[in-house]
Amino acid sequence: MKKYLLILLLLLPLTASAARPQKKVSQREVASIVSEFRHCDGVEVMRLGWLGTALVKGVAVHVDDNDDDLREIRQALRGIRGVTVMEYGDAAPDVRERLSRRLSSILGKREILMEVKDDGEKVQIFGVLDDATGLVRDIVFHSPSDCALICMFGSLPLDVIGKIAAQ
Repeated sequence: MKKYLLILLLLLPLTASAARPQKKVSQREVASIVSEFRHCDGVEVMRLGWLGTALVKGVAVHVDDNDDDLREIRQALRGIRGVTVMEYGDAAPDVRERLSRRLSSILGKREILMEVKDDGEKVQIFGVLDDATGLVRDIVFHSPSDCALICMFGSLPLDVIGKIAAQ
């Protein structure tokens, strides 16, 4: 009996952690969905890896410093390592349905950072908030009504995400 109790006590923390939702969206999971649906008619995908984002950051450095909005954007871009954008509004209804189900199955397991509703449309924002630094890591914007998915891998300040959500 003691042996069974000891085994149960050892397994209890593992089962408790398995029951909690995972916090961040895996870049591998997003890449899997994008690869699966990228060749379907009506699905448009744009990916920027670390090299593409480095080039964008390099161009952003040479932009006029007098504009406060551009300065904020440049500050926000520092922490981004990669961007994936997928728009599937022009896809066939069965493709949109399958894609929405796949995204919901992956994103449904994650903790939602915030949800913005405007005129019946909603945008869900997923990410992991680091309370010590105020940075949000691996941000995913999903708008089922607009059939859009935007993933920014890296980190952004929380106030920048609030400004993006407000627009």
